[in-house]
Amino acid sequence: MTSRDPEMLTGVLSSFKNRKLDRALMRSSFEWKPLSVKAVSIILSLQFLLPSACLAAPPVSEERQIDAITNQILRKEIDLERYYLQYRIYGSQEPKSRRLRFFAGQVASAAASLASSIMLARVSGGNVHHPELVNNNEGKRALRAGMLGVLLDGASVSLEFGTNGVTALKNIIMKKSPGAAVKQVIARVREIDALRAERDALANKFPDSDLTGVYKAEGRVLKSFRDWCLSEFADVYSDIKAMQSSYNVYYAVDLAADGLYLASYLFSLKSYTDSRALWPTVTTGIVGDGFGIASAPASGRSYYALAKFWRYRLKKKFQESLKDSEDDAKAAMADLQKELASKDISLLEGNTSVQTRASAYALWSARYDKYLDDSLDELRHANKVALQGELSGPLISGAYLQQDILAGYALHHYRARPKAENNAFLAGAVGAAAGTGVSLLLTNYWLFDDYRSRWKLKKKKELPEQLLAKRMKTLDELDTLLISASKPLQVQ
Repeated sequence: MTSRDPEMLTGVLSSFKNRKLDRALMRSSFEWKPLSVKAVSIILSLQFLLPSACLAAPPVSEERQIDAITNQILRKEIDLERYYLQYRIYGSQEPKSRRLRFFAGQVASAAASLASSIMLARVSGGNVHHPELVNNNEGKRALRAGMLGVLLDGASVSLEFGTNGVTALKNIIMKKSPGAAVKQVIARVREIDALRAERDALANKFPDSDLTGVYKAEGRVLKSFRDWCLSEFADVYSDIKAMQSSYNVYYAVDLAADGLYLASYLFSLKSYTDSRALWPTVTTGIVGDGFGIASAPASGRSYYALAKFWRYRLKKKFQESLKDSEDDAKAAMADLQKELASKDISLLEGNTSVQTRASAYALWSARYDKYLDDSLDELRHANKVALQGELSGPLISGAYLQQDILAGYALHHYRARPKAENNAFLAGAVGAAAGTGVSLLLTNYWLFDDYRSRWKLKKKKELPEQLLAKRMKTLDELDTLLISASKPLQVQ
């Protein structure tokens, strides 16, 4: 990231008409005149040239320096926002093709699991009145199909878990990690604070200046905009850290469930030759169901807890309140406008850059308000998706839980009643098939709904990346405005 710091005006250039000398005559004089005459000529020449050099670049007044430093502070605050918006863009990027890749893995897993449940239901349902005729080979094939579904889900989740780790490692190497972002922001804020201290020291030298009220009011605006940027960076940082961590929580819990499901299937296959494996089949399945029920809610709840945690950590590191300073900024802007309105127009005509900055503050604030308004549709959709996941995930895993509970009940109470035992297995398989079918349908619907929502947002130019691009464009406009306002007048 490169910072486009302004080249501040440190002197006023003056131009003078060139006085041409007859070099041939001077050369002739130096060749023939005595040494004393040559010395006098040199001294006179220096006396003529030195005043001109002094007049060419008179020192800038300290009050003009206040204006120049104010421009520099504002541009650094703009550049601070530009930096953390760019951090938000690459920090929120998903690994390439994740959406479709994860969808394909989940659909394949659900399809295999659905096939397994249907096969188990057929095995039990085809022998309701004669459970002794149940074909064990068909049951084993059904269990192997279920194992395939678990392995596909585990492979899909492991791949995404791994790509998260690779992405984090790449960001560390490229110095685009959250930790690197914090260091960058701290360094930029220190530069801003150093310039603010320098500006305040200069302003305090002119307590009786007609612009003292303006200096103080604009100082409060600069401070509140600086705090506003810090608060938003804290939101961006904690959101990215919490989002990445919550995804990993989901993947980790889901992998734990898959491991337990796989163990349950292996015990189930072993139970055909060793009845002692029946209870481990049920218990590992029930524990796996518990992890499956918890995965989506745990991910969602962990996001909010982790966002608070990382914001608190950042607050300690910055030694700042990190409160939302938008209201403070708007109040300070109003005070500045009152100060400007109370000044004589002739006074402001000699200091047009402060009026330019007042316009920049107003534009910055208004565009931010519009950004928040335009973000509402995307936020509503994200909240809807999160709620759907937190509600449907436990319900679908609950269907598997009832299958394992019914199996455990049948093993405990119906071992001497084959028909009742078989009917319990059938009911469990039917419930699991219904839950898996719902999961398969929802997986397809959510992908369709996601693309439909993005298409609608894209038409309105309200996709997150489009909104951030608009904000970046606004920052470029503000930069251009300040650069043009600070250009020195050329003296002819």
